[in-house]
Amino acid sequence: MSGGHVLTDNEQGKGMVNKISVMKGRQSGEVEIATLFGQKFFKFARISWEQHGSRSAGKAATGAILGTVVAGPLGTIAGAAIGGKKKDTSTAYIYLIDDDGVEHEVHVQCTKEQYTQISRIAY
Repeated sequence: MSGGHVLTDNEQGKGMVNKISVMKGRQSGEVEIATLFGQKFFKFARISWEQHGSRSAGKAATGAILGTVVAGPLGTIAGAAIGGKKKDTSTAYIYLIDDDGVEHEVHVQCTKEQYTQISRIAY
């Protein structure tokens, strides 16, 4: 997560925010952001999402070797597919406006489903 320091007023927690919950606020267009260090309300400006994913070549190779040992040539294909499973590293860019009218950008690693849920929460 990047930008988490704006999500809390707790001075000790500002550099330690790494998980958040986004909930419907008290009024339309507002969200409540909860962290381990408390909660704050923001005006929800917008959200965007950038899809990323990565595969581990090392895990794919290990899966292929184990698949071959256990099940022969067909196990090689299955083992590589299982070992090289794609990890979702997509990012949501959430734009929030504080009580002073300042817009803040918060980067949160999330899935497409989580992005969709967050984008609907404020309205």
